[in-house]
Amino acid sequence: MSGAVAGLLLRDALATGACVTGIDHSVEMVKLARERAPGARVVPGRAENLPFADATFTAVAMSIVFFFLDEPLGVLRECRRVLRPTGRLAIYTTGPELRGTPAAPEPIAGRGHFYTDRELLELGRRAGLHDVAVRNESGGQMLTARV
Repeated sequence: MSGAVAGLLLRDALATGACVTGIDHSVEMVKLARERAPGARVVPGRAENLPFADATFTAVAMSIVFFFLDEPLGVLRECRRVLRPTGRLAIYTTGPELRGTPAAPEPIAGRGHFYTDRELLELGRRAGLHDVAVRNESGGQMLTARV
């Protein structure tokens, strides 16, 4: 499962030979993702209430999605719910040091949620995930964890 990112992350995952499913809350973005990533299953849905059964996926990835979520802890718990017992999570987001830069310009920055590395670690742990780690490269944060 993946945040659709209009199909770009899905397309890249398909290129590795993975079986790919994506979601987006916007019907227009679902359509665009289906066009950009033929072969991927893309469905409308919300990260806070994933439209999948428990233990469906081996991996969950999001890229530039977490920044826009109002309920990050609930989303991480939903991700844990749909992951199999050996499942892995990877989330790429924008750190607070990039606020106001071309990576997170205003007015978008004012509508998003920035987390310090420590806050991301704590969110992952509170969601019940294991081996939680955050790598920060010049403000690009990668949260990884496993079930």
